Amino acid sequence: MAVVRRTQAERRAETERRLLDATMEIVAARGVRAVTLAAVGTAAGYSRGIVTHQFGSRRGLLDALTLELQNRFVPPETDDVLELVDAYLTAFEERPLDTRVYAVLWAEAQAGDEDLRPAFEARDARFVATLAGYLDGDEAMAAVIVALLRGVALTRPDDVRAQVRRLLDRGVNA
Repeated sequence: MAVVRRTQAERRAETERRLLDATMEIVAARGVRAVTLAAVGTAAGYSRGIVTHQFGSRRGLLDALTLELQNRFVPPETDDVLELVDAYLTAFEERPLDTRVYAVLWAEAQAGDEDLRPAFEARDARFVATLAGYLDGDEAMAAVIVALLRGVALTRPDDVRAQVRRLLDRGVNA
């Protein structure tokens, strides 16, 4: 039986995946402050050095995790803002660990964590701009919708998607 060797790119991708998974587990269990390069390396079965090699710093690691999580919540392309909202909220409902970790990261960013705030500010601005494109350039309405979505997605009360959809349908189609 021939042994199939993985490429350097495959090994690097696996290492990155394991490090991000370990970071998620630490954040979910103990919060952002428990994330150190040494703790992540140990949890993933590596040394601290590999975390530095992969991400450069704690900020680089948290930025990569934030981007990874945000990409998991990106809805599919659609021309309908209500479909976009529904897909976004559905993604939060279907991924409880991702949602919990994202909520912790987002809360820390809002509280001023310098390793998290820049990534969330930049990506939130892009989200507002994207939604504004659906709303004839209305950035104020888009900012309100983003704030509403964040709050709803992170608190997730029962049957809230239907309520939000009705609310937005009235507001967008008014």
